[in-house]
Amino acid sequence: MAAASGGAGGQRGHRRSPRARPEPGGAAEGAQPAPGGAAKPCCSAARPSPPAPLLASQPPFSPSSPPARPSRPPSLPKPQPGAPPPRPRPGLDGSGEECVSGAGRGRPSADLPLPPLPSLSPSSPFPRRPVRRAPPPTARRSGGQPDRTGQDGRGDPRTGGTRREAGRAPRRAQPSPAQPSPLPGRRGAGGAAGGRLGARPLAGASSAAAMAEINLKFLTWAGILCCLIWSGFGQQAGSDCIKANAKSCGECIQAGPNCGWCKKTDFLQEGEPTSARCDDLAALRSKGCPMEDIENPRGSKQVLEDREVTNRKIGAAEKLKPEAITQIQPQKLVLKLRVGEPQTVSLKFKRAEDYPIDLYYLMDLSYSMKDDLENVKSLGTALMQEMQKITSDFRIGFGSFVEKTVMPYISTTPAKLRNPCTGDQNCTSPFSYKNVLSLTSEGNRFNELVGKQQISGNLDSPEGGFDAIMQVAVCGDQIGWRNVTRLLVFSTDAGFHFAGDGKLGGIVLPNDGRCHLENNVYTMSHYYDYPSIAHLVQKLSENNIQTIFAVTEEFQAVYKELKNLIPKSAVGTLSSNSSNVIQLIIDAYNSLSSEVILENSKLPKGVAISYKSYCKNGVNDTQEDGRKCSNISIGDEVRFEINVTAYECPKKGQNETIKIKPLGFTEEVEINLQFICECQCQSEGEPNSPACHEGNGTFECGACRCNEGRIGRLCECSTDEVNSEDMDAYCRRENSTEICSNNGECICGQCVCKKRENTNEVYSGKYCECDNFNCDRSNGLICGGNGICKCRVCECFPNFTGSACDCSLDTTPCMASNGQICNGRGTCECGTCNCTDPKFQGPTCEMCQTCLGVCAEHKDCVQCRAFDKGEKKETCSQECMHFNMTRVESRDKLPQPGQPDPLSHCKEKDVDDCWFYFTYSVNSNGEANVHVVETPECPSGPDIIPIVAGVVAGIVLIGLALLLIWKLLMIIHDRREFAKFEKEKMNAKWDTQENPIYKSPINNFKNPNYGRKAGL
Repeated sequence: MAAASGGAGGQRGHRRSPRARPEPGGAAEGAQPAPGGAAKPCCSAARPSPPAPLLASQPPFSPSSPPARPSRPPSLPKPQPGAPPPRPRPGLDGSGEECVSGAGRGRPSADLPLPPLPSLSPSSPFPRRPVRRAPPPTARRSGGQPDRTGQDGRGDPRTGGTRREAGRAPRRAQPSPAQPSPLPGRRGAGGAAGGRLGARPLAGASSAAAMAEINLKFLTWAGILCCLIWSGFGQQAGSDCIKANAKSCGECIQAGPNCGWCKKTDFLQEGEPTSARCDDLAALRSKGCPMEDIENPRGSKQVLEDREVTNRKIGAAEKLKPEAITQIQPQKLVLKLRVGEPQTVSLKFKRAEDYPIDLYYLMDLSYSMKDDLENVKSLGTALMQEMQKITSDFRIGFGSFVEKTVMPYISTTPAKLRNPCTGDQNCTSPFSYKNVLSLTSEGNRFNELVGKQQISGNLDSPEGGFDAIMQVAVCGDQIGWRNVTRLLVFSTDAGFHFAGDGKLGGIVLPNDGRCHLENNVYTMSHYYDYPSIAHLVQKLSENNIQTIFAVTEEFQAVYKELKNLIPKSAVGTLSSNSSNVIQLIIDAYNSLSSEVILENSKLPKGVAISYKSYCKNGVNDTQEDGRKCSNISIGDEVRFEINVTAYECPKKGQNETIKIKPLGFTEEVEINLQFICECQCQSEGEPNSPACHEGNGTFECGACRCNEGRIGRLCECSTDEVNSEDMDAYCRRENSTEICSNNGECICGQCVCKKRENTNEVYSGKYCECDNFNCDRSNGLICGGNGICKCRVCECFPNFTGSACDCSLDTTPCMASNGQICNGRGTCECGTCNCTDPKFQGPTCEMCQTCLGVCAEHKDCVQCRAFDKGEKKETCSQECMHFNMTRVESRDKLPQPGQPDPLSHCKEKDVDDCWFYFTYSVNSNGEANVHVVETPECPSGPDIIPIVAGVVAGIVLIGLALLLIWKLLMIIHDRREFAKFEKEKMNAKWDTQENPIYKSPINNFKNPNYGRKAGL
């Protein structure tokens, strides 16, 4: 806060309190858009936005004219809370933000970016906070108004400009009037029907048939595409391993988590390269590599330190040191990481009760905070009493700040350096930051030292609070921070300067983030610039300090924007005289301590980490929200799952260490990362092995790793011999001019076959003349799927034969229901019956289209033998003795289906039109057996009397029914005629006028004396 000299002659008066009515030109929170719905341009749209200005209510500085503010004595009345915001002055856009072009406020026109932290990504200058980006310049709000909040979607954090997000859903795109509707049977959006259903329906059966045909084609192609995609996924793991072209086991296991290396010495076929030893595990086993010869190291987890979280209540007799309290478990572990294979760590966090707290109160001592200082003087003992309800181990400290002691922030005249206030006001000399009281458990000493403090003053509205916060964070020894909960209460009623603002005073060196306290006073404020917000975030996080901004209502919006950039910080509304500061601190502490947010140190290159939280009430989150849990009370336990994945091995193979800790807490989890970059068999290698052509390489993991200058599978050649023509002769087949059959290259006199895009297709052989994909096919499959293609010839599985292994030797498909192969009427060839009798056909030669049925064929013989009648009665003994006959009493006694022998049930008529029943079967010995019901079913004659009686009765009933129907119809007809007559009668209109020549025959006479009294 500023105190300026008053009077004439350019004297400066006291800087008015920010709680006084702001000058015109302040930020307009609710500014309305310009008429017409268009955004008023701010400066030049073709240039990037310059750095955000300071408070909009502050007049610009220029080098030629020193900054001055209108005089305002301290006795002027302050406006009441809720006063209407001032109108924006010219030069502000609709959002209340100042249009800054060139060097506004005397700044250079170049942007002043915040210096990024080493651990931050280029896309986000602040850790763990997703940046909400505004829509592109062409984006419109849902109401048709353009977004005027600027490119970053928020106002200046020091001017109170609020962040406006284009969060409303865009209007649904409407079809063009000329665009036809994609739905059949509907009109276009611009049609006469206005989007209604069209009047003309779809075509009939022909259209339906066409649509069915199109759908069938679509489903067919979709099925083919799905098969191709599925087969591609099936080959993906193997292709990753083979495409890595690994020359050693270490390179192989780094190609992917499913890659293995076969160290079997004779695993490779002739012509296969060394890299063929690297493949997915299933492929290696299918190629004949035993599991014990496959190198496939896996990652692991080992817990080194695992102390249980502390269960301790406030007021307990046992007094624990802060370092003996545990809130996170485990504390130290080792992860062995293989490339691509995640390792999961489970962390448990529990808020300990009666956890120690260190609180440092950092206060703005500019003139406008004079009345606040009076209330803070008794803060120590009062706050001690309240915090005793939360913890029995509480310490408090105090510091103050004003501004950098250079122009134009303060007046550097000797008189103003002694007393920056005017008139009879007694103020102390201006200073940047002063540590008045280091952290102590003596509340009375806090009251004593704070009571001796005096107000100071400065010229401009923003304060140098960032310098003070930086020194409080990094000067741990002077402040007296312990490894406990650290709270920093920042109390002010003004905005703040940050990095770049020091150029106004000629300070260009960036803040170094180091402690510069001498005799508890910051001595380098004139030498180093203000810290940036990102720099503060880094230092506060490194030192586990949680910040509480206690600011007045006027600057709530500014510090809420700042809170969004600083993790584990809170904002409270400070009353005009700081009378509510104790309740503000307690509320803010409860808010901060109810949320736990995990952060990790800088990750090594090629290592990724992900979080999943298991919070209270079954709330689970992943990604960025997986780092935190909210609404945690004392004694609550939450859990986090952390996946650590390595995507590459470090170049030097050294171990790395990362640390994970909850923000605002000193405890941390130390994770040592050990990378699996080599196989176990590599340590067992034999240098200069005789197996590698007279010691020209190291024999390890079943293969030779050649010394420098040597090549070949057995290191048998030097690099000087590679292009020799004599070597090529060893790679040509006899009577052939093709080197390696055009399927490979000649290296060191040996063919190294080339690889195909489909990793399942392999060239092999001494001259790469063989392959496993050019064999005969059946049903679209190599070797019909019933064999293995080796050197272009199918080697069939058992029970299969043929050039494409498409001939099955299994006779099960030819077996008939009677247990005979092809019913004894053919031979079984490749699983199919070949019927020898041309009359028979079918899968087992069971059908004969020209043959009589079994029942009709044996009908006459059964009739003559069972009932001694029929066409073959005379020749029965000669023609019908080829079967065995058995008589049964009834149809229920006939053999039923389910017996081993084939059985036919027959029902036939004899010469007397009687039905007789029998069965015919042939057993496994070829004997025919007939079972016949001994009594035929003959139909009985008709009963004449019931038939005649029924006919007569039917005729009578039909006659009666017809009479009743006729009578009913006549009644209905008469009623209709009567109703019609009545209706016509009611509708008739009669003439009621009298005949003019008619004279009534009635005459009326009256006695004239009737009713008179007699005279006499």
